[in-house]
Amino acid sequence: MKKHLLIGLVILIGTNLVVLSGVAFNRMGEATTQLTLTERELSLPYNRGIQKENSGISLSIDWRKPTGSDTTFYSYNSQDIKITKDELLALGFEQFDSKSNSWAESRELHWALEFDGALYDAEVKKAELRYQTSLATYQEQTNDTNSQKKKEALHRLNREKKSNSRLVFLEAAKDYESLSTKFSDRKNILIVKGLAKPYYNNVQKNYSLLLRHLSVSNIMVPLEQAEFFSGLTSLYNNDITPPRYAVDIKWGSRLEPWIIDVKKLTN
Repeated sequence: MKKHLLIGLVILIGTNLVVLSGVAFNRMGEATTQLTLTERELSLPYNRGIQKENSGISLSIDWRKPTGSDTTFYSYNSQDIKITKDELLALGFEQFDSKSNSWAESRELHWALEFDGALYDAEVKKAELRYQTSLATYQEQTNDTNSQKKKEALHRLNREKKSNSRLVFLEAAKDYESLSTKFSDRKNILIVKGLAKPYYNNVQKNYSLLLRHLSVSNIMVPLEQAEFFSGLTSLYNNDITPPRYAVDIKWGSRLEPWIIDVKKLTN
């Protein structure tokens, strides 16, 4: 029994040393990116209202991809993008297109995310156009259906302006260097790792890439800063609430984030 306990203790210590050394290595040298994100991009856990302690809080990184150009369609949660066969091969995926093999295994790629830039501005303009279109339709034909569509479009526009994430997927690459070189002059570009899965549509004969999730999708709040979040409850997805806090974050050599500072926002 003592032998087993000793082995377990050695494994535990070894695991902790590996984790700590990884954290230290990630923070060595200059940060690859430093951004100040708000609650729009960093949400509290959904069970925050149930938690009684401030320890162990993590913030979820909320990102999105651009919506389609169709002004009558709103798709905030769709995370697949159209892609060509050559682009998939360049990302390191093996060729596939047969009926018996319409999908391939997921692969970790490097993602470029744009923060509060042209991609987000385009989303605001799309939401404004959707609202103006629904408003014009309502004015031409006033009925309950068109009234509801107008209200929904206005709600989405307000969410876009006040609470939706401004962290938008821009591009994926096989390696870090190609993205860092391409966007070296842009301070609002965040390069991280994320898991993606390709698909082939046998009916439409085209390819798509499902952006599954970031490799590191949550950021742990240091214990000395956890008190800041005392009394805050998580927001519902449909809430229109201006961000209540801003967080200074750095990403290190392993493209993993850590929190530098947390600030309260007054609205």
